[in-house]
Amino acid sequence: MRILAVSGGERSLASIESLIKEAGGIPSPALSGSQARQRVLDEEWDEVIINYPLSDESGLELARMIQDETSIQVVMLIRSEDMIMIGDELQKAGVITVEKPIIRPVFIQALHLALSIRKRLMLADARIARLERRIEDMKIESKAKCLLSLRRGMSEDQGHREIEKMAMDNRITLRQAAAMILREESDV
Repeated sequence: MRILAVSGGERSLASIESLIKEAGGIPSPALSGSQARQRVLDEEWDEVIINYPLSDESGLELARMIQDETSIQVVMLIRSEDMIMIGDELQKAGVITVEKPIIRPVFIQALHLALSIRKRLMLADARIARLERRIEDMKIESKAKCLLSLRRGMSEDQGHREIEKMAMDNRITLRQAAAMILREESDV
């Protein structure tokens, strides 16, 4: 698991990287929010760990941006006194929070939880993409049936059978057959 570790100090960053390795992860360091933001947009990550606060920003904006714009899971390390102020806000945004000082088993458990959440999100994204593709297929097939109805006087069932026949005869998908019909019939 590739993990971007973000911290304002080199010593704390080295400690976080050590914990990530102990948990079986592959850490990569970032010493500022701006550096982390660029790397999140340019590279593929399983998780991002933010040691609150950062040197150039608090880290809250970075966490929100990552949660809103990517499927990467964020774990934020926060002092106990800051947890009272911002912990609820972060948890509502889907950020996993771990209180400092860090307890190794709790940290490792948070990393594994974040990875599980990311996997579930990726599965959901794949499911959504398949459904969106199927809806687009149905739209194209429906347009082709309507065009066959208007141009050839076919019923919806006859139009569907025509699309299926063309797909089988040409060994193509229903979507491809419907698209062919749309091109052919719109040229007439």
